[in-house]
Amino acid sequence: METPLVTVVLPLKYYVKAFMNAAVQSIVDQSDPNWRMVIVVEPADQEKFRSLLEAPLGDARIALITNQRRGFAGAINSGVAHAKTPFAAILLGDDMWAENAVAVLNREIRENPGVDFFHSSRRFIDEKNEPISKVYESRDSFKMSDFKWGSPAKHLLCWRKSKWAEIGGIDETVLKASDDYDFPWSMAENGAVFKAVKECLYLYRNHCDGERFTTHRPLSTSKRGIKGILKKHGIGLIERNWIIWKLRSGGSLGTQSIYRNAFDRWIKEKIGYDASGKWQQQEYQQ
Repeated sequence: METPLVTVVLPLKYYVKAFMNAAVQSIVDQSDPNWRMVIVVEPADQEKFRSLLEAPLGDARIALITNQRRGFAGAINSGVAHAKTPFAAILLGDDMWAENAVAVLNREIRENPGVDFFHSSRRFIDEKNEPISKVYESRDSFKMSDFKWGSPAKHLLCWRKSKWAEIGGIDETVLKASDDYDFPWSMAENGAVFKAVKECLYLYRNHCDGERFTTHRPLSTSKRGIKGILKKHGIGLIERNWIIWKLRSGGSLGTQSIYRNAFDRWIKEKIGYDASGKWQQQEYQQ
């Protein structure tokens, strides 16, 4: 075996067992065995996940650690800090990597020593692992101003650990999209060199079988989170509000949110209302 170049960071808190197992198995089944994986859980959940993941944790390449920092972003930061490889990448607990993802990343890292941040093409799948979208190709180039409308660099996200350290890691104060929006934007502002990987390496699962940020985070929180990111990166108040309105009216912000705000969620939970009943699978381009 060669020296691994990439550590897969998998933060776990809310989960659907079948999807979690599929996520982990997608790494175990990689065509290239030269990888490391760090699963990050909350301290109170350590024994639970150690039991649930007993079989894969028997693999010496996989470590389970506790979140030493703050929230979801802190869990990713904890995993990256633990990594011993020069690059780290994210896998979310509902999603999967393509079987050749590690092989492609290892190739790209070796052939492009000046690149700090790789981002791949992606596809959406459903609860049965069936594709429900076309392959969305990674963008070859973009301007800094493009980030105002969302990150032009999408999962699979793989970055140089030393560059991550330069900016202090992923911002743990951001309410929404800290990993796949604010973080790439911050890396770009810090001079990171990006490269698009054309292979489809990331399978993003869209479902409502369990709690997800996309569906269960109230719309008001999502809007506040995006406004906060825009403000952080120097976008003025009037333009921030205009961008939020355009994203909302265009269907790219909060379309799948099943709660309007925190009070709406509290009320529905108190009365036992099945809020997921109003959720419908999004239609993607085929």
